[in-house]
Amino acid sequence: MGHIKPPYAVLKSLSAIERHNQLPAGTIKLGECLDNTSGRDKLFTFVKHRGHLAILTSYHAGPHDQYFCDQYDYPVRALSWFPKALDEFRKPPADGRLHAGAMVSNDENVDGEMQAVGSTTDGYCFINRSRNDHSNDNYNPEEYYSSIEISLNYDFLYRLGFLDLWKSLGDTYEGGDI
Repeated sequence: MGHIKPPYAVLKSLSAIERHNQLPAGTIKLGECLDNTSGRDKLFTFVKHRGHLAILTSYHAGPHDQYFCDQYDYPVRALSWFPKALDEFRKPPADGRLHAGAMVSNDENVDGEMQAVGSTTDGYCFINRSRNDHSNDNYNPEEYYSSIEISLNYDFLYRLGFLDLWKSLGDTYEGGDI
């Protein structure tokens, strides 16, 4: 965040969704999965919002059990793109993929938005460099820019079935039903 220059043109933010269980008119819930791997339940909800994919993470935290809902925006085609990009990212260098130790894939244009997959200490992240994080909605991207980046830990992706849900939604998208 701060004085980082956006690497690409930054698209206008989608309207923020305040609560996962009170979606704006026209927003369609596609699926959800509960992550309980960190000791705090966090619900991940896929929605189609204004023609795009929004992933909502909702949870309670703090001394007063405050409700939080964070939003990560991507092109709707990310439903099918991300699982495939993650599979490619995980391939070894001998299979022609990134060099050993690479932390982030090359950026790819997905329906006009620059996307990437990266490693985290306990899983992977999905990055949208073409949109500013919603925490900066009140600022000009040239003043404050931070790409949208959602982190997903291994257990949640693989053991709890989040990646399977994502792949299923991707198949539905490719079939023309989303």
